[in-house]
Amino acid sequence: MLDAMSLEVYRYAVGHPGWTRSDASEALGLTLRRIDDAIGELSARKLLSARAGDTGGLIAVSPDVALADLVDADERALQELKTRISGQRREMSSLLPSFLEARKSVLASASVETLEDPHLIHRVLIDYGRDVTEKVYIAQPGQGSTADVHEESVRKDLELLENGVRRRTLYDTSTRDHVPTRKAVEAIAAGGGEFGVLPFIPLRILIFDEKLALIGRQQTRTDKAALVVRDPSLITIFIHLFEVAWELSESFLAPERVESPLNSLQRSILQGLSNGLSDESIARRLDINVRTCRRHIAFMLETLGADSRFQAGLRAREAGWV
Repeated sequence: MLDAMSLEVYRYAVGHPGWTRSDASEALGLTLRRIDDAIGELSARKLLSARAGDTGGLIAVSPDVALADLVDADERALQELKTRISGQRREMSSLLPSFLEARKSVLASASVETLEDPHLIHRVLIDYGRDVTEKVYIAQPGQGSTADVHEESVRKDLELLENGVRRRTLYDTSTRDHVPTRKAVEAIAAGGGEFGVLPFIPLRILIFDEKLALIGRQQTRTDKAALVVRDPSLITIFIHLFEVAWELSESFLAPERVESPLNSLQRSILQGLSNGLSDESIARRLDINVRTCRRHIAFMLETLGADSRFQAGLRAREAGWV
């Protein structure tokens, strides 16, 4: 906005054609330096322009004329940009039907598709999660997600349950001691969700009705790719495997049958020792590092008074801890 002094000089210039700096200084009681400052502000806004044939004279310009002079170049550039964007939009839009048709053909002919991009996987989850009508089955290996992830999951799962969708999840036994996971389980279970635990979950699986199954590829510990299964026969097989595992599981929220000084993670490690697995295999299955796994093993050997891992497994079984 123009300051009060510049506005005063502008009004004087409008009302006194042929004015000079000296005239304005005397009439307005302003120093020549302040008059020059005001002239600079007004000239920058195109509100003053040089008088034809008079190198020192200035005339006032109408605000609408000044505005046109100020924004003309910018408006031309903006119009050119809009024209270019419209052309690019038309070009890309003309290609969309061909892309969708080709993509539809690929998906229809591919019973299993590999998705490497986590954003695409998330997009598939959103699309199918929105349309599910009967059931969602999930097998989730590892130690559980963060509280932020669970907060979003709780909201979506409660919406599914309100719509009559059956929601079942299998977790690793060790997640019983993971506070964010336990809180999420309690919230969703209150709405009708079902949760079971097993000593070991080998695959990350998500099943939506009989329409789609997402299977974690898990070639390495950091592999985030997923296999998208759309073939009805394959999906039926994964549903059957999940239901068999569900029958073998126990409730996530079931009370411990035997009082034990070991937590769920340590009992899962003992289960692996009892099955003859190496430290590396146990750590990989439980999604912990090997050093953490060995630290728990050392603690359990001392707690059980065992001289070997094999003996620790036997004593834990005898005590009903695993």
